[in-house]
Amino acid sequence: MIIKLEPIHDNNREAVLALTVREDQPFVASNGYSLKEAEETNQEHPGTARPFAIYADDRLVGFCMFAFDPEDEDEDGRYWLWRFMIDKSEQGKGYGQAALQEIIKYFKENGADRLFLSTEPENELGLHLYHKAGFRETGIIDGGEAVLMRMLKGPNRIVKSIYGVDVDKAMRIRGRKGYGVSIAVHDEDGDFLTYCAGSGRYGEDFPVNPDMLFQAGSVSKPMFALTLLRYADKGLIDLDADISGVVPEFVKKGPVTFASLLSHTAGYNLHGFPGYPANHEPLSLEGVLSGRGNTPRLRRIRPYGKQFMYSGGGITLAELAFTRMTGVTLREAFQKEVADPLGLKRTGFFQPLDEDLVANAAFGYRLAQKEDPAHGYHYYPEHAAAGLWATPTELVKIGLALSGSYRKGGLLKKKTARRMMTPVMDNYGLCLDVWESKARKDSVAGHTGENWGFLTNWVFSRKKDICVAIMYNNVTEAADEAMDNISCEIFKNMKE
Repeated sequence: MIIKLEPIHDNNREAVLALTVREDQPFVASNGYSLKEAEETNQEHPGTARPFAIYADDRLVGFCMFAFDPEDEDEDGRYWLWRFMIDKSEQGKGYGQAALQEIIKYFKENGADRLFLSTEPENELGLHLYHKAGFRETGIIDGGEAVLMRMLKGPNRIVKSIYGVDVDKAMRIRGRKGYGVSIAVHDEDGDFLTYCAGSGRYGEDFPVNPDMLFQAGSVSKPMFALTLLRYADKGLIDLDADISGVVPEFVKKGPVTFASLLSHTAGYNLHGFPGYPANHEPLSLEGVLSGRGNTPRLRRIRPYGKQFMYSGGGITLAELAFTRMTGVTLREAFQKEVADPLGLKRTGFFQPLDEDLVANAAFGYRLAQKEDPAHGYHYYPEHAAAGLWATPTELVKIGLALSGSYRKGGLLKKKTARRMMTPVMDNYGLCLDVWESKARKDSVAGHTGENWGFLTNWVFSRKKDICVAIMYNNVTEAADEAMDNISCEIFKNMKE
């Protein structure tokens, strides 16, 4: 069998347009659409799109198109197998694998060091073909398609990076049974990428995927604040009203307002919460704040409004006041005010985690081995302070909604969003860190989170539609530092 790649020209164009795939292969764009894309691309970047007819022993059997741009500043953007198909009447004869070898040869002879392609994760037939040709998943999902790569020079090892950052090395991702990381990124060009590596459950071959749930830790706080501010926009809650009469058993001397609690300036204790084993009996907000759990009773220990003192207890008090005033739980309110408007399917205050969600939930640290093999995570009755489950993809959607609200209004009124993202004390607004980041070269907002066995880093631009979210199923000082560095580097690189 002799495979030949021949550029598209007037003598073969109509025959190429007539090629089709089977009805059960909806993943492949039509050749007409591909040739139109090639024409449009080459008008802007001459020679970048390279379409070819695939011949086997002089008989037309397929079509392929390359994205070939050696001058692209992004090394991962230079060489791509953009389209590839074998006509439905010619499949099953070995032409696909033979053509891929000829395509690989073409890129090698033209100086490429690695070759990328992307396909739907559900395209099992295509993935089998690409795996056989030496392509491997990079861990990146771009526009809903899994990105695969094959090294063309040296050992065929996968160089896993996103925006030039070697995530696996930084996060010490080792093998398929260690810890795992999930990342989502939206850049100012509108590109939405996800990156996953490692295991969602230590000791198990349980690959992280973009829809896997992680506990978000203190990133719960801005999600609570966002929910509450939606009520404020509707005139149902006054941020500056004294709410001490709503929660009198925890306020010996007023005043106290939602604004002071959300900005951590109300002077309360209880920095954070350790959580409880997943099978712990339910605990009420009143029980937590009264000291009937594993933390002391809530009390004011600093002068009201005089200094910033981070208090998960104060946020829990705000949640209690919110639920008493509205008559709904935070889970219900978040679903109605945030999740439904943004189309979120996997993010919520799921405490305890619904059993039907456990199947694709990460376990933190080694809690499955140490406490409960079926539920390797802790239960957090302090929903607003630490009870959110989420995916990086959906955290990015929320970040973009907040950024848009800050600039022009949207999910929140512009005035409300600006108040949320304006520092009250110590570069902290209403449940958000806000600062001018020299490292990121931007004006940013965000929050970090730490629950037992989980770390989260979430940051977005206040000026543009840029957001980075990283979630990891272990807690170490090195991992926390690495996540911040990764976030900074990705943020900076996508702007350059």
